[in-house]
Amino acid sequence: MSGIGGFARDSEGFTIGRAASEARWIPAAREVLAEVARTPHATMTYADLAETLHSRTGIRANAPVTKWIGPFLEHLTQACRDAGEPPLAALLVAADNAGVGSAYDGVLRVLGEPIAQTKVERERAAAGQRLVCYQWAGAPTPPGGWARRPVASSRTPTIRRASPPRLAGARANADAAPPATCRTCFTVLPATGRCDYCD
Repeated sequence: MSGIGGFARDSEGFTIGRAASEARWIPAAREVLAEVARTPHATMTYADLAETLHSRTGIRANAPVTKWIGPFLEHLTQACRDAGEPPLAALLVAADNAGVGSAYDGVLRVLGEPIAQTKVERERAAAGQRLVCYQWAGAPTPPGGWARRPVASSRTPTIRRASPPRLAGARANADAAPPATCRTCFTVLPATGRCDYCD
């Protein structure tokens, strides 16, 4: 009764293979990430995507996300490319550092772009592709334009959204300008004003 392979389990407890799982996950991921892309600077963690896919499809991987996310990102990117969509995988980040990580190299490979030699190169490539996703989805241009990014909130259940900066000992002014960001990799600059990645 159970499918060939033990990559995942469906809602009835039957084991199914990677191809069958991804056949259900990829359309769901494209839908979810298109929703994420409608909010400027929004991202989603790999773990939150995994939980969302399980919730929407009833299919849960038997291994941790880190074991299967790389090939999944490649297959998702190919599906987006085939549909004439931007690489929505650029909207996915790790929960601990909000970076795309080495799993993103597969996305670059599918897109026919050079594989990043450093973390900085990889994050720059993802930031540029993320911008294409926001514009494709019709996200409103944020105050200060796309070169300025507000501080991202720490964790939210499904989507990491931009939030205004918090001021020590005072309430954040809702009308305050967003903090300065690096024009190259779009990360928020530290107090020194110099990018930790690019300078």
